[in-house]
Amino acid sequence: MKRLDAVLAHRSMGLVLFVTCLLVWAMLTKVHTHSWQEESRMATIQALVEQDTFVIDHTEFNRTGDKVFVNGHFYSDKTPILSVAAAGVYSILHNIFGLTLDPTICVPDQDPAACRVFGPEGTRFTAFYWLTLIFSGGSSALLVVVFWKAMIDCGVGGTLATALAVALGFASPIAPYSIVFAGHVPAAVCLFAGFLLLARYNAVQRKRNTFWAGLLISLSANIDLTLAVFIVAFALWILLARRSRLLLFLVGALVPFAVSGALNYWAAGTLVPLYFDPKAYDFFGTVLNPTVGGTNGFYSLDFGLRYAYAMLIGRRGLFAFTPMLIYAVMGIGIVVRERSNRLRGLTIAAGLGCLIFTAYLILRTDNFGGAAWGTRWFVPLIPVLWYFSYRAYGVVSGAYYPARIWRIVFWGIVILSFFTAALGLQDAWRDVPPIIHL
Repeated sequence: MKRLDAVLAHRSMGLVLFVTCLLVWAMLTKVHTHSWQEESRMATIQALVEQDTFVIDHTEFNRTGDKVFVNGHFYSDKTPILSVAAAGVYSILHNIFGLTLDPTICVPDQDPAACRVFGPEGTRFTAFYWLTLIFSGGSSALLVVVFWKAMIDCGVGGTLATALAVALGFASPIAPYSIVFAGHVPAAVCLFAGFLLLARYNAVQRKRNTFWAGLLISLSANIDLTLAVFIVAFALWILLARRSRLLLFLVGALVPFAVSGALNYWAAGTLVPLYFDPKAYDFFGTVLNPTVGGTNGFYSLDFGLRYAYAMLIGRRGLFAFTPMLIYAVMGIGIVVRERSNRLRGLTIAAGLGCLIFTAYLILRTDNFGGAAWGTRWFVPLIPVLWYFSYRAYGVVSGAYYPARIWRIVFWGIVILSFFTAALGLQDAWRDVPPIIHL
């Protein structure tokens, strides 16, 4: 076992994990769009590269429902940073390799083979496929490696570190959203990397880490704006624990917002995200509510309670779709109880951010993120939560058999999570119930 631990803890294991994960996603990544989310971003990408504008009126993806009407034109209602980055890659695919964004719709339930790159009629390496593999699959593979390294740095053995990293990549909501084009997995990488930088305590690197942590966490928020609550939560922790570094953190956090503001101004003459204007959703044929973000949220106490129940443990429940997170919550509880633990304050801040994030979703949304696998908005939180799972895994000590049974149950729950996640690999944009829910 010690020899296996040493092999799996070697730095070359990071490359093995990255390549393996990327190959898996390369086999499963879709070749065409199948959601408003994807079509909304593809519309912006196509407009930028082929028409030099953010206006999506004359793109082949204007059929999406995720759009806003501002100053007499339609725009994607997604934050711009990810779309602009993908447009940079698409410009190479389009101008050098001659690839275009095919508006064909892929429906896995009708013909699974028609959605894969390796089909019965040969290979189809579409521009959408490459964009998805690079930004979603690549982010997922990188996340697994970063998580594995974080576990090694925590003193976890190579075997357990590798197993936990693989579980994150393939037994959680990370998996279904690694093969479709969405901002959830890229945002998860940025949020988790920023969290790790704050968790470091190397005296030489600490100040520099604080700046980059602020930048990465802010970048995650500029991909998925709801994650801005973590900027506030971590800034509060820095204020209380490392006050002298608060300015560095805030300066780092300002950079992505400045970039997003500039892009919004370039797009439509406003510094704020386009979907902040309720009137932007008020147009003929709109399919979303004329409110900020297109959702109303919390119609009544009865609706709010039922919505919260379904979102957390019911038919779209976070814990129903990812039961292994039970151990993540236990791990957080263990760290919080250890008053001498240097990560206690940061852990409380992370937990507070998760609670505020969840409360916001319950109070301000009403549709679980549309037709999708689980409640997709929670995806960026998964790595930060799963980081604490190793503490729950090692909590039992003493007699051999209780510890052995505990670990069998632990991996049994992980396996259940894996089979639940596997259902989403067929089609992440389908509302299907989890294997077990209350």
